Amino acid sequence: MKALNTLINIISWLFILVIVILALDTIASNTTILGRYRSYVVQSGSMEPTIMTGDIIIIHSLPNYQERDVITFKTENERIVTHRIVGIKKEGGEKIFITKGDANRSEDEGKTTYKDILGKVVFVVPKLGYFVAFSKTLPGIFVLIILPGGLIAISELLKMIKNE
Repeated sequence: MKALNTLINIISWLFILVIVILALDTIASNTTILGRYRSYVVQSGSMEPTIMTGDIIIIHSLPNYQERDVITFKTENERIVTHRIVGIKKEGGEKIFITKGDANRSEDEGKTTYKDILGKVVFVVPKLGYFVAFSKTLPGIFVLIILPGGLIAISELLKMIKNE
């Protein structure tokens, strides 16, 4: 009985840790509470092998960007893309950043200006994005919320029965 209680407590604390990590990721990806840092889940392989599908990237808004920086930017049709700056040119006094995915053969179409750039990639968390995506599914909600809640309830019931 004591071993079961200990196991339930360990599992409960692990799930609480997971929920805290997911909450921090959600805050970082939807707000600017953490300064000018944001997070995104990588959804394609255009930057492989540097950044893999399923990785989480942390970006930071900077006052200046240069060639070889990996940046996240909005395209003309509002897609969010993470690619490397392969060149910079001036057009009408404005900097135009030429970008390309490491795995792509050609440069990106369209013009990327400073106002389009959301930030530079400063940190990559490998494969955690798969977990974040799983947490948004029905099985993920069950495994990460309902199951731990049930385990905590069972643990408390066992404590109450033991004390009677």
